[in-house]
Amino acid sequence: MKALALLNSLLRTFLATALAGVLGYGAWVGYQTYNSHELAMQAKDEELAERQARIDALQLDVAAKAEQIERLETAMQLLKVDERVAQIVVLDQTAPRDGERGKTQFRFSEVDKEGNPIGESKTMTIDGDIVYLDAWVVKYLDEHVEQADPLRATSVCLFRRIFGEFQQPTEGFVIDAQGSRPSAYGGTEMTEFEREIWSNFWEYANDPERAKEAGIRAAHGEAPSIKLQAGKLYRVQLRASDGLSIVAEDLPAALRGPAL
Repeated sequence: MKALALLNSLLRTFLATALAGVLGYGAWVGYQTYNSHELAMQAKDEELAERQARIDALQLDVAAKAEQIERLETAMQLLKVDERVAQIVVLDQTAPRDGERGKTQFRFSEVDKEGNPIGESKTMTIDGDIVYLDAWVVKYLDEHVEQADPLRATSVCLFRRIFGEFQQPTEGFVIDAQGSRPSAYGGTEMTEFEREIWSNFWEYANDPERAKEAGIRAAHGEAPSIKLQAGKLYRVQLRASDGLSIVAEDLPAALRGPAL
């Protein structure tokens, strides 16, 4: 009987242990199954987050490149801007006769950005039909023009005189008196910056290092010329990154003046 009781006790212990093992294994399998799902979800979330981070970085890079392209396109446009600064209106001409030269009468006006005359217009008569426009021109470094620097966003010019082909330059008609502010830039008192530039114009022209420190690419005189024709208007333009040009167009009837 004692042996049977012992055997029965051992059997119950074995069964209890086996049952506990089965339950423990089941719990472990369940935990692993649940945990592996969680780990897989976590890995997937991390992968998605990494992909989103890459997408965000690419979007930022694309936006930065687009901004850079836009800035470069704007800069290129600024470099090519032609600003109208003056106009010449041919009023009348006479042809050469009896060994005498012909004459050309015209009106010179400095103008604002819309092409409206500002300051006092000057009516002049020259022998012949070829006119020269003498000016001092300051051209700033391209980076200042590109960035629309408030003081150096465009080339500037100071008109000095107009003369015909049969005149000496010193005999020409004075336009902007030295020391005065060009009418095209407001005609008011010069700023200290402008005064310093024009007062030391030839120093900048002959000293590249000093010019560079002031943001100046070039400073020199220009005297573009053109053969004038009756019934024409000539637009004098200054490119933001360059010098003067003269462009002809038909003269509106409203601007025609009295004959010689």
